[in-house]
Amino acid sequence: MSLRARLALVIALLAFLPNLVLALLLGLAGEGPWLPLVLWLLLLAGLSALVGYFLANSLLRPLEEFARALAYLSLREGPVSGLRLPPPKEPPPEEIAVLRRRFEELLARLQALLEAREAFYGALAHDLKTPLLSAIRALEYLEGADALGKAQRVELLRQVKEELARGYRLVENLLALSRLEAKPPQWETLNLRALAEDLLLRYREEAGRRGLRLAVEGAGLTRGERLLVERALANLLENALRHARARVRVRVEGNALQVEDDGPGLPLPLEALAQPFRQGQGARGSSGLGLYTVKRVAEAHGGRLTPCAGSLGGACLRLELPPPTRL
Repeated sequence: MSLRARLALVIALLAFLPNLVLALLLGLAGEGPWLPLVLWLLLLAGLSALVGYFLANSLLRPLEEFARALAYLSLREGPVSGLRLPPPKEPPPEEIAVLRRRFEELLARLQALLEAREAFYGALAHDLKTPLLSAIRALEYLEGADALGKAQRVELLRQVKEELARGYRLVENLLALSRLEAKPPQWETLNLRALAEDLLLRYREEAGRRGLRLAVEGAGLTRGERLLVERALANLLENALRHARARVRVRVEGNALQVEDDGPGLPLPLEALAQPFRQGQGARGSSGLGLYTVKRVAEAHGGRLTPCAGSLGGACLRLELPPPTRL
């Protein structure tokens, strides 16, 4: 049964039942024939049904107009940013006015999300295109440089490797963010000291080429998804290696990781640097998703990413994760 039919039935019953009870009481008290009483009741039933029908139409008219406005939006072609509810033909009741305002707020939020997504994809395409284009140009030059010496060729290949590594790190961060959007972390107990040592082995060659010393201190356990926590720590290490002058240190403190370097420090507040594709000075080589991914991984595990006061004089970031006893 439709809402209109239900509302009409309720109004008709409210109008008819009191009259039915009154008529029956009068009929029982009197001695006259029952035929006029039955005809009167039928007349009352018809009048009640008409009253219910017209009142239901009147009450539902603003809601029907709102439904037509929504249908107009669904059929209209064009960008979402141009969608607007048409103004009502007459001032709606307070309840419908509140419903219109809530829908307009929802539409505005949807438009803002789509604009942010378009900006995100635009920045992503730019950041992914830059290392790929640099690698292609280096390979084209290498292809045509027959008289190139070994040292220059090795340097060009190293540049190609670095540019491709930039694109690979960007893809890894995107995969981590996509995994966070798709499902919650898969919990397991993690040895943070062993995880940090494994990652430092991965970056030992790069650190040695740049004359950087890597160190791990402390020990601790946490619970979380290994791939996500590893990606977060890798981003912190890559950020430290990119800006360090001579030293990078990872300190494990229970269920937290602290990564610091002796570079110039953070160029902007962490809240700004942890925004997607927001880069500070000297961010060459950064995909713009590193600290944002770390922040999202921390939040997904119930932890947080905060700045800290290190002893090396440069940037110091602390990744707090849940304790190992958390279920």
